Amino acid sequence: MNIFTRPQSPLLFILLMLSFPGYTRDFTIIASPQAPHKFSEEGVVKGIDVEVISHVMRRLDIKYKIRLIKSAARIIQEAKSGRADMVLLFSRKESRMDYLIYPNESYIDISWNFFILKENSGSITYETFNDLKGLKVGITNDISYTPEFISSGLTFDDVSQNYLQIKKLLGKRIDIVPLNTISTLYEAKKQGYSHRLAYLPKPLKSKPYYNVFPIASQHPDKQRVMEEYDQVIRDLKEEQIIAGILNKYLTE
Repeated sequence: MNIFTRPQSPLLFILLMLSFPGYTRDFTIIASPQAPHKFSEEGVVKGIDVEVISHVMRRLDIKYKIRLIKSAARIIQEAKSGRADMVLLFSRKESRMDYLIYPNESYIDISWNFFILKENSGSITYETFNDLKGLKVGITNDISYTPEFISSGLTFDDVSQNYLQIKKLLGKRIDIVPLNTISTLYEAKKQGYSHRLAYLPKPLKSKPYYNVFPIASQHPDKQRVMEEYDQVIRDLKEEQIIAGILNKYLTE
């Protein structure tokens, strides 16, 4: 058989290609779609983390592809099977340590801050829950808040769907509401009401998220990516590249 003629069997073709030293498949990165972190728009994958990873891979000279997968269970399955070489944006949990390797560097904290109307900036502050006494505080059923917040004795106004909170805040039917900070700022910019919103600097809760490496991945460049990833992220922070990406998605 002429090795330069593609064989009829797809499996044989793959085995032949893998036998060549120069053959390397793309570094496969998977993620759950969630704007503004990673999402598809007109068939193009975009987002904060997509742009950060593009800088990382360009500096490491790694050819890669990003796949968006809606099912969380499928993402875990792909990671455990080694069909993914990186997973975007996971929080650190002990239960994940048996199939994921975490880097040291995180560039994203998923925080929930208290949002208020910008006209009330200065008159509403938050250091302790006592500062919020007398205010009507929006909460959403089935969202996991902190136990201390739920038992704080504040005046809660609850709704069934989280998207209703901004409507109530802009309509002055509530005074303050804790929301996912990045998602809320992105939606505010997208919908054109950023000028009416402000958020208090101290978060109700905050947790760093990481781009992680499946232990089962056998990609030949995985070890080099893991060894150099932290320094590249530190460089991107120092050079204000990550700050610029965040500003692009979150500020007017």
